[in-house]
Amino acid sequence: MVTRSREREAAPVTMIDGACLLWKARPMAACATCGGGKAKRQCPALGRAICATCCGTKRIVEIACPAGCGWLRTARAHPHAAQQRQQEADAGLVVPLIRGLDDGGYAVLMACLPAAVTFRNEADPPPLDADLESAAAALAATAETAQRGVLYEHQPEGPVAARLARAMSAPLAEAASAGVQRLDASTAAAMRRVEAAVQEFRRTGPTAPDAYLAFLGRVLKPRLADAQTGQALSAGSDPVLAPLEGLASPDDGPRLIVP
Repeated sequence: MVTRSREREAAPVTMIDGACLLWKARPMAACATCGGGKAKRQCPALGRAICATCCGTKRIVEIACPAGCGWLRTARAHPHAAQQRQQEADAGLVVPLIRGLDDGGYAVLMACLPAAVTFRNEADPPPLDADLESAAAALAATAETAQRGVLYEHQPEGPVAARLARAMSAPLAEAASAGVQRLDASTAAAMRRVEAAVQEFRRTGPTAPDAYLAFLGRVLKPRLADAQTGQALSAGSDPVLAPLEGLASPDDGPRLIVP
């Protein structure tokens, strides 16, 4: 009996008088996305087969996965152990980021942090954690100065941090109609919280210079996916997606979506 291996597909077998004379195996096609891995998974979003690595790392973020994708449903229901550990570690970083903030401060975070992640994904060169710390400190100082009746825009050190600060402050003007103010005490408190969180993370966390920004990118996947694909994604319905979107209002106490 001819069996199909995990890496090769069996070609038709030549049979003469019931005897198997020829068995040929042809290599599985390469991934249409990266060109390197074996194209084992049919992607309904792309309409072609891709490798498991591209499926696992690019789903939702770079690939607009439909809700009915079997690979997506499986990943949501059965995340890998390493992924579960990463989610638990990320959840531990979310709580101190929002604890004690009022509704205004929480709204500021949810306006500024996705903008920071988007800037990181698009900027060349991309910002590092030190740039995020500097940008948050400058935005906080600007808001604190305004509370004293002086309108002065503080600038962070370095051109990348300055561009990041502008990117983070832009959504605040757009959200003014929803009660989010750019120069109030809530903005100052939220940005000081980001500054302190990055400082603490850099002191005790991974050594990669952009590890905190990478953490933000993971926990803000639902918001980024909404902006890129227009799909209504919810962390509450997907434990693989990030915990930050699943947090309640600070007044209700934090609720984390963790496996």
